[in-house]
Amino acid sequence: MTQSVLEPKELNPLTQSELARKNLEFGKKMLAAGDVRRALRFLELSAEQEPCGSTLLLIAQIELGRPDLQHKALEHLKLAVSVEPRHTASWLLLAEFWAARHETDKQRRCLEKILAYDPTNADAQRALGDLSLWD
Repeated sequence: MTQSVLEPKELNPLTQSELARKNLEFGKKMLAAGDVRRALRFLELSAEQEPCGSTLLLIAQIELGRPDLQHKALEHLKLAVSVEPRHTASWLLLAEFWAARHETDKQRRCLEKILAYDPTNADAQRALGDLSLWD
């Protein structure tokens, strides 16, 4: 027996990972088109479906660029480094976050976290060296 086009077909649902990837792609397209608000919505959906350091970093970067959302950036950066403890770009932005707030102890800890797993990281070494100049 053949299936009629009027009969409902069984659709293969997307896996959580596929859905997260599609939301990420769409969020990036919206961002490239300049629609930051929609981009942020899709990026946040992607991060909820499958937390990923680079997605959370992108969200935090957007939030830091918008004064009305800067308070949320810290939450996303902390989540990025908890999901991926070796996500260097997130640690560096978190260090910059603390530097902008004159929280040098927290800034130093972020940089030291990077150097603990990547002792030759030039960005972390340079920032830590600059920080030492002010001590």
